[in-house]
Amino acid sequence: MARRCPLLLLVAIAACSLHREPAPPVASEPPTDLLWSALSHPKTVAWARRFCVKMATQPATRLGLVPSRPIIPQLEAILAEYGVPRELAAVPAVESGYRQWARGAHGELGLWQLRPATARRFGLQVSARNDERAHVDRSTRAAARYLAILYARYGDWPLALAAYNAGEGRVDRALARRPGATFWELAEGKALPRTSRDYVPKILAVVRVTASPDSCPRMLAPEQSGPLVAAGERTI
Repeated sequence: MARRCPLLLLVAIAACSLHREPAPPVASEPPTDLLWSALSHPKTVAWARRFCVKMATQPATRLGLVPSRPIIPQLEAILAEYGVPRELAAVPAVESGYRQWARGAHGELGLWQLRPATARRFGLQVSARNDERAHVDRSTRAAARYLAILYARYGDWPLALAAYNAGEGRVDRALARRPGATFWELAEGKALPRTSRDYVPKILAVVRVTASPDSCPRMLAPEQSGPLVAAGERTI
C-alpha cells in the first residue's frame, strides 16, 4: 500500500490541475497599441465628447470618470502585471464609478462589478461575512486575470471587453454567425446586446478624455464640432 502513495498523489495533483483556470498571458509591456487603435473610432469619439460636455459643468470625480482617491496607479500596476493595458483601469469608471461597494442589478459587486460565480472562478471569497469583491487589490487581480484570459481567447481588446460585459457565450454566438468580425462590425450589425454595444466605446471614451488635460478642449474645438448625439442614441 505504501508503494502506491506516490502514484496516487500524482494522480490527485493531475486531477486538480484540470480544474484550474488557464494561466493568463504575462507581458512586461502590455499591448496598449492594440487598445489605442480603437480610440479614434466614431463611436468612441461620440462618447468622449458627451463626457467632455458633462465635465464642463461637473467634476470628473462626481461623474465617476476618475476616483475621488488616488487608486489608479495601484490598478494600473496590477493590470500591467497580468499583461493587461494599464488604460483599462478605466473599466471601473463605467462599471461602478470607482465605488468599492457598488452593487449591480444581477448580484454584481465592487469596483469591477464581478458576479459571485465569476469572482469564485478566480479565487475570491464571496460570503455575507467576507466579500473580497470589495477589496481593491484582490478584486483587481481577479478582473485582470479574467481580462487577460478573454484577450487570449479573442485576440482583440474591444471583443474582450464585450465578453467581460456580456459573457463569452454571447460573443461566441455572435462570432459564430459572423466569423472573423470585429467588435465594431458586430455592434453595427446589432449582433450584441445594446448595453455591450455602448459599454466598449464608453470605456474607450473614458481612456480618451482622461489621457491628457487638453483632451476635452481639443474634442470640443469649433473645427471638431458636430452633433454630440446621433439620432436615436441615448445621452449619458
